[in-house]
Amino acid sequence: MRAARQARPFASSWSGGSQKNRLPQRRMGMEPQELAENTEKAKESGERAIGLTMAILAILLAASTLLSHRAHTEEVLLETRATDQWNYFQAKNIRSHVYDADAEIASLFAEKGAQAAADFRVKSAQQKKDSEEIQAEAEKLGREVDAAGRKARFYDGSELFLEVAIVLSSISLLAKSRLYWRASFLFSLTGVAIGLWGLLAAH
Repeated sequence: MRAARQARPFASSWSGGSQKNRLPQRRMGMEPQELAENTEKAKESGERAIGLTMAILAILLAASTLLSHRAHTEEVLLETRATDQWNYFQAKNIRSHVYDADAEIASLFAEKGAQAAADFRVKSAQQKKDSEEIQAEAEKLGREVDAAGRKARFYDGSELFLEVAIVLSSISLLAKSRLYWRASFLFSLTGVAIGLWGLLAAH
């Protein structure tokens, strides 16, 4: 009995000591309020990311639209110049044929007619030479018109894909789903690639 009494205080003191030295248990999981706060923060962070994406896409769209308008304007101006050059070429060509006809008529007469015919042939040759130079310039302008048209089509395609990307980002905000936001990256990258392609094609 005495041994039992002596053992009890020792056991009690050992038990108390082990409780004092026991490591604190790690809390498993989060409190509902903390979980809700973290969810709200993640939600706000996601919406900010989508909003930032839309802002960047809007800048890219504005740049693509500006380049598209410039390319179309350049195409119209070059086409007008090319048309003027072709009209000038036709006028020179017609005048050359007229001088040839005058030379044929003048050659039917005597010596004075022969001299006049020679003068007409010189003028015809000069008109023909001028028309060839004008034709070369008109063809060059025609190639520039084609190049400007290709650039404009590239920029138009870039503009279309960037607009779709912005729409998908807007749907992502409304639907509270990041799926549309991720899909917008595919369209935005495609739009940027097409725009860069058009920009490089200009040089």
